[in-house]
Amino acid sequence: MMMTPLWRRPFDAIERPLAAASESWVQSETFMDMTATAFRMQRRLTADLHRYGERWLHAWGLLALGDVVKVSNQVASLERQVRELRRELQRHERQRLELERELGRRDGAGKQHAESERAA
Repeated sequence: MMMTPLWRRPFDAIERPLAAASESWVQSETFMDMTATAFRMQRRLTADLHRYGERWLHAWGLLALGDVVKVSNQVASLERQVRELRRELQRHERQRLELERELGRRDGAGKQHAESERAA
């Protein structure tokens, strides 16, 4: 069996009561209310900072993150539309080629039949 280090006994003597007190504080209604209030304040301050920063950038004729996100979303949407149009165009091209082949076979068979009748 291992012996506990000498420093561990005084540490445990101080840590145990502090841990118990801090655990009860963290689980209290007051702590939860303060944490929720702090979280709301942080969100609001962050939103205000972004809004004022965006106004300042626009005043200097610069793009803000929101502008870049909008343009990025528009480009992504256009890329999706181009991809869809490319697929549709390829599908139509395949159908056109199949139709041409089919018509070519029919014309070829008709030509061969006409040539054989002329030869006879």
